[in-house]
Amino acid sequence: MAPILQRLDVGKPDSFTIPVELVLAALGLSIGVGLMPLLIFYAGVMTLGRYEGASLGHLYRSLFTGLAQGSIASWVVLLGPYGMYLLFKGLRAWWRASARLA
Repeated sequence: MAPILQRLDVGKPDSFTIPVELVLAALGLSIGVGLMPLLIFYAGVMTLGRYEGASLGHLYRSLFTGLAQGSIASWVVLLGPYGMYLLFKGLRAWWRASARLA
């Protein structure tokens, strides 16, 4: 009986390629800086409604102020997309390693 899940690239070792990782890191950080505050702002507006003094510019300003002051929430917004990529990559490697042991 053939296994249900099988690896297609059996002959290739897992490798760390610096240019690809740098591009993915830059992409993740640019999403964290550019897209995440935008999504957070519009999700807040859609769920809670607008409140006085709220603007997208103020959200970006508070994000960068929080980064300078070491706010954990600001750093999570910035590093969140790249962190999710690293988490997915680590879980995938763990799953592949456990499949080799079985």
